[in-house]
Amino acid sequence: MASANLKVQETEKPTEWFNTILPAYDDLGNPNFLDSNGDLVEGIYSGVPNSVYHKLDAHSSSLIKELAKNTPAHVFRQYFSNEERKRTAAQRNTLDTGTYGHELILEPIGFYDRYFRVPLAIEYPTALHTSAELKDALKAAGQKVSGTKSELVKRLLDAKPNTLIFDDLIAKSIIKGAGVKAYNEAVKMVENNKCSSLLAAFNDGALSHITHKTPIDGLVWDDAHRILDTFKSHARAKRLISNGFAELTVIARDPDSGLMLKVKFDYINKHAIASDVKSTRSANPNKFRFQCRDLRYDVQESFYKYVANLAGIPVKLFAFIGVEYLEADICEVFEMKRTRQMIAHNDMKKAIATLKECLDSENWYGYTKNDEVVVIDW
Repeated sequence: MASANLKVQETEKPTEWFNTILPAYDDLGNPNFLDSNGDLVEGIYSGVPNSVYHKLDAHSSSLIKELAKNTPAHVFRQYFSNEERKRTAAQRNTLDTGTYGHELILEPIGFYDRYFRVPLAIEYPTALHTSAELKDALKAAGQKVSGTKSELVKRLLDAKPNTLIFDDLIAKSIIKGAGVKAYNEAVKMVENNKCSSLLAAFNDGALSHITHKTPIDGLVWDDAHRILDTFKSHARAKRLISNGFAELTVIARDPDSGLMLKVKFDYINKHAIASDVKSTRSANPNKFRFQCRDLRYDVQESFYKYVANLAGIPVKLFAFIGVEYLEADICEVFEMKRTRQMIAHNDMKKAIATLKECLDSENWYGYTKNDEVVVIDW
């Protein structure tokens, strides 16, 4: 890692680009990033919600990265078709951990007003957990042992109100944090087989309109806070995420293709050094570089810098802050080699040109562009 570049830039006098930042909404709640016709307005905006950002009619880094590593057909399936691939529970926990850890680092204010921790079963070893345990307790109390698990819980609590039952602890936690209305709706969703558990009912904001706070699985909560603690242990990482702005949205028009482009920076400090926080399986430099290669972080960096420069932000340096949390607690800061940045810039520009061509021709081709025959051998 060429850390000397970052070290030098940190001491330079900041420019005044940040005076052009606009709030996402004016005092009347109207979006500053849209004109009277509903079209995007180029600029730098703070406070654009993620749900709004993803719907902005402009092309993002993730799409450009996909074009740089895959075919237009792959991009069409992922970004322009109606096909959907659901996340597994393991994928959801991994993604959620990174998301909440990211939020704790970059936007910690109000975190505990938005979320609450749900207890883990391992924390209550003496509680009743299974239907079999509930039935044994009911039998000992001289009660019926038939019915669903929720019916068993209710019957046992009616007979012995002080019984420690894990399902009841979860219910009380959700009622306290999310509210009775949200809890009751979550119960209905489980009973109607719309989700597998009470926590799953809150996935993807399904109950956000009636939820006081969003519940977070205890394991995900603990991992996210460990990500924060690990980040804080790295002096350079802390300096990069200071004296600046988190979650700035930048909208600009590409002068070559005419396409509207958008990025949302994790963080840009007043020296115009951009940083991207990555929760990662491994912060080992040798392993992280392969992750950068496979996920085209180099193209992401190039795209972000390109859009920022178009909008008047003189970003030249870009740091990746990798935080490992699964098997160890390690934070490392990475910088792309100059030659890799040059290659990525060319790949990024080529991807934008390909996107423009596919949009104009409506030809989202696969591995060959003109349906030619491929001669193979082995």
